[in-house]
Amino acid sequence: MTVGVVYGGTAEERGASEKNAKDIAAVLSERGYNAILFEIGHDIVQRLRDAGTEFVFLCVQGKGYGDGTFQAVLDNEGIPYTGSGVRSATLINNKILCKFYFEFFDIRTPDWDVLDRKSFDDNTYPYEEFGFPFVAKAPTQGGSFGIELIKGMEDIPKINNVFRFDDPILLEKYIAGKFYTVGFYDHDGRIVTLPVVEGVDLGDKDRKAAEIGSDIISFTGNYGIRESCLSKDLESEMQEMAGRIFYATGAMDVARVDFMVSDEDGKPYALEINAVPGLKKSSLLPKEAQMAGISYGDLIEDILKATVRRSTNV
Repeated sequence: MTVGVVYGGTAEERGASEKNAKDIAAVLSERGYNAILFEIGHDIVQRLRDAGTEFVFLCVQGKGYGDGTFQAVLDNEGIPYTGSGVRSATLINNKILCKFYFEFFDIRTPDWDVLDRKSFDDNTYPYEEFGFPFVAKAPTQGGSFGIELIKGMEDIPKINNVFRFDDPILLEKYIAGKFYTVGFYDHDGRIVTLPVVEGVDLGDKDRKAAEIGSDIISFTGNYGIRESCLSKDLESEMQEMAGRIFYATGAMDVARVDFMVSDEDGKPYALEINAVPGLKKSSLLPKEAQMAGISYGDLIEDILKATVRRSTNV
């Protein structure tokens, strides 16, 4: 079976995407697949065709790539691919749209609002009324890109950095607490919910995004996890919330839902769902699977098999 492992994306996301793809291609090759690495480009469809690609393991990330754009191209060409389809990928990769879904399905999430460039430039938005601190987020960006912690009026100019990526942007009340994540993947036609784990950043503390200290989660690429110290009831609540998000957004094959557990009230708040989560060996979801006794190779092959099974059942 020939599998095209396609990576690439925005300038900010390309490096992480390539690392994911290389680990995925290596383990699939070890398991007997003809796994070929492809960097996305204007001629990607022709290159996939020329190589006899039967399935695409999708690793592209960022706006204009993994947000439903490349999925739509593959749908049009009739090439099956891993992960969520066009509609779901488009929804999941827009943090503002996800907030509407969270509220509609009564899923606890930090208070939020939308800010457009005109209101920012005219200085007409009521920041004091919304309340500090808050996080300004570019809705279509992943990782730590397009995000600024706004502690007070003196930080408002930082929002201009976020508008480099998107307009409008998301304003989200900052939750002081600890970061947790819940992963999902398809094993033999059944969606497996992975254990709740606490995420830890072991990366370079000199990275610009980390300069603001420990006040905001800012993963730098060197990930760690540790077992949750939460009560079983709280873990169950978080898994139930994550499950509702997974199914409500129409996610498929693999996804990761991130939370903050508040130091103030002890409750979990859903931050976002990732339709194309990091899948290199050191990423959060593979480490979470390993903690549950699932090898990296089994995880990656199961995700591919879900795509194969779906395409052959059509």
